[in-house]
Amino acid sequence: MGVWQTLPGQNVSRILARTPGIDWVLVDCEHGNIDDAAMHEAVPAIASCGVSPIVRLPDMQGWMIKRALDAGAHGILIPLLRSAEEARKIVAAAKFPPQGQRGLGSPFAMERFHPIPTMTEYLQHANDSLLTIVQIETQEALDAVEEIAEVPGIDVLFIGPFDLGNNIGYPILDGVIRPELEQAIDRILAATTKAGKKAGFFASNRASEHKPQFSRVKSVMRQAWKSRTVGRIVSADMALKCVHQGCGKEYSDPDEICRYHPGPPVFHEGQKGWSCCKPRVLTFNEFLEIPPCTDGKHSTTDYPPKIEKKELATDVNPTKQSLSDKLAEAVSAAATTANRAPLTPQPAPTAPPPPPESEDDEPSLEIPDGKACRRKGCNVTYKKGQQRSDDEKCVHHPGAPIFHEGSKGYSCCKRRVLEFDQFMKLEGCKTSPRHLFVGSGQDRSKKKQGASGGRDGEELLETVRHDFYQTPTTVIASFFLKKIDSTRATVKFNSNTLDLDLPTSESAPKRYKTTVPLFGEIDAQKSTFKILGTKLEVSLYKADGAGWPVLRSDQQQRTGEILQIGRAGRV
Repeated sequence: MGVWQTLPGQNVSRILARTPGIDWVLVDCEHGNIDDAAMHEAVPAIASCGVSPIVRLPDMQGWMIKRALDAGAHGILIPLLRSAEEARKIVAAAKFPPQGQRGLGSPFAMERFHPIPTMTEYLQHANDSLLTIVQIETQEALDAVEEIAEVPGIDVLFIGPFDLGNNIGYPILDGVIRPELEQAIDRILAATTKAGKKAGFFASNRASEHKPQFSRVKSVMRQAWKSRTVGRIVSADMALKCVHQGCGKEYSDPDEICRYHPGPPVFHEGQKGWSCCKPRVLTFNEFLEIPPCTDGKHSTTDYPPKIEKKELATDVNPTKQSLSDKLAEAVSAAATTANRAPLTPQPAPTAPPPPPESEDDEPSLEIPDGKACRRKGCNVTYKKGQQRSDDEKCVHHPGAPIFHEGSKGYSCCKRRVLEFDQFMKLEGCKTSPRHLFVGSGQDRSKKKQGASGGRDGEELLETVRHDFYQTPTTVIASFFLKKIDSTRATVKFNSNTLDLDLPTSESAPKRYKTTVPLFGEIDAQKSTFKILGTKLEVSLYKADGAGWPVLRSDQQQRTGEILQIGRAGRV
């Protein structure tokens, strides 16, 4: 039994929800003065009183269903249904896959239950726990009521007596229900009982209970409800539904073998499976078909275990300096800086693209015996002395490899696999007339823009990509260069410049040697650096605590905005 809320307000919702004997409160967004915002306030207010919030929507549109359920409604009531096809669309919008198409993502829905479930628990039980109710109040719905009642996912057929009477030509006048309307209601009850579903009815207030026709219909409703309820309670063969993961069967024999997954699901880097067994698959449909790994007994109370959550470390060192202390220190040590002119935006420089790879082997070059084709996915090897022709048919992948969330493939085609061995065996999607064993024979890396020759065959780089960010007291800059030789590299800190000499240990050695003019003054004694596998990272300690809009002082055009960290200079 429940009550209707037609006026907005959280206090109204709580007053109705605290009515003795109430199981639910229906938030009426169809005929009530309640919009989407008021509905989002009413649902949590009702749920906080331990009563189920049900939302009657103004229409059967999918986005309205999603909004109500994401707000935390325990059920939805859809008015003016006309066909079984519309009922199926409603179920699709209200249920998660594979039963429907509802998306998961609302952080509010779980909070409307007690105890509050995790998002995984909500996903596992929402399809079976949330009510999907449709109103039978049109001639078209009455004609198809038997088919509507059989639609999987429809839980309750709710009789709207006033609109139903109007639509079939026998309206309720002065509280009196005509025999034709009684017969329509009986037909709905019979279809509901046959399908094993529930029926609902809008009950009037006590002022109309003296009307004999209306009273008789309510008696029929109560009798039909009582006969179904009592029959199910006393029946020894009542079908119960197992809550074990991977089972979900309805059973009447408590000793029947139950096959299920005792552990929680695992979703990691695109792979899906169960923590209790080893199969891992790529698609959600394959995940649902993983056979259960454990035999036991069915249960209606042994709910799946919760997903383990890692506890955050609590051993925080209280002696570490807080951010407010660091800011205070930076402000106290700050000094004035030079006036700054308005800044104009400047696009970030981008490296020039490499020259395209040759599509044919240079005829003058000798191909070593056993040399493999350079194209991805081909793997054909050259045999010394073999004749070359345009009928070699090199089947390869022209695109780049893609590794995303556990799946592997190439950008040039849609095939994706899970295992690396399968990826290496993916057949190419493009066929070229000839294989490519040596190409032009030139090393493209030596033709990069901004490079020149040096001593001992070193390639002298005129520029490398760099980036920086800052804190109130330091500027952290990165110069990206692979395999820097830490035994020969030198980094010298000056008050306004940074001297770098960075040789590499690659087979084709490179060297980056330059002096970087810095935007602001630094404390050379407190500045540090470290050499990593792909870059040099320097930590420049600010001498004045002011923010740096750029790293280099010779950068004429600067960005149009400054994110100030530390104390601003005078203007």
